[in-house]
Amino acid sequence: MVSLTQLECSLPKALGEALFDFLEEDALSVSLNEETLEQWQLLIIINPLAETPIRQKITSFLQDHLRSIPPITTRVLAPTDWVKAVHQDLHPLTIGRFYVYGSHAQENPPADLLPLQIDAATAFGSGHHESTEGCLKALSLLAKQSSFQKPLDMGCGSGVLAMAMARLWEVPVLACDNDPEAVRVTTENAHLNHLDTLIKAQVSDGFTGLPMRNFDIITANILAGPLCHMAQEALDVLTPGGAIVLAGLLNRQAEDVIDAYRSAGAKLVEQLFIGEWSTLIMRKTE
Repeated sequence: MVSLTQLECSLPKALGEALFDFLEEDALSVSLNEETLEQWQLLIIINPLAETPIRQKITSFLQDHLRSIPPITTRVLAPTDWVKAVHQDLHPLTIGRFYVYGSHAQENPPADLLPLQIDAATAFGSGHHESTEGCLKALSLLAKQSSFQKPLDMGCGSGVLAMAMARLWEVPVLACDNDPEAVRVTTENAHLNHLDTLIKAQVSDGFTGLPMRNFDIITANILAGPLCHMAQEALDVLTPGGAIVLAGLLNRQAEDVIDAYRSAGAKLVEQLFIGEWSTLIMRKTE
């Protein structure tokens, strides 16, 4: 059973949004909820061991923007088996051409959809987050337009997108993540879905050190900041005319990501909106 810590702080909306972006790579979860038109509540869920450095980071940020720092309260969340709790809440989803379900699902996958079995795990990507949903919809759209031979799933998490591409085009897929646990989970899920002969998962720090180049489609469901930082590296390994699906970004962050990839040599094909989240389909210019 895992007990987590939640930090809470009330801030002006604009400052809350800025702090949200500042912390999204450090926390397990960050959310921003409206209290009044002017004041918003920032909720940050963290590992208790990370409380001191994250508090210091928040305090330093607020000192640069406010004369008086608002209180940051701590709440210890009840010990919970988070994987089990999420597993119980997962229900089968039909997303584009895919049927995403857990091992607890009672019904057989529909014959006209491509099955993806994903259970709650220690890596991101069950299909229930808007960014994963957007990527699966984007791949379904791309499958109507093109057939791809050399896919790459960068930041593979659970491997759901790698498996989706293997299902769509029945070709080998390289799945990479900088987290060894994600690579382990991807390998496990590929075996569970009888796709282990098509999916190779490995640890990789971004696009540097990849064993191959010239991918014709890339999925990257990460975060806006890293996506912008890796734009040129991503397009360097993408073939001319190749597609790249970018996700993990809020609607308000989309223009920055689009600009970064346009500058690196890509054009926007489509932007999918699901709630507050955007998924981008872009193509490398010839």
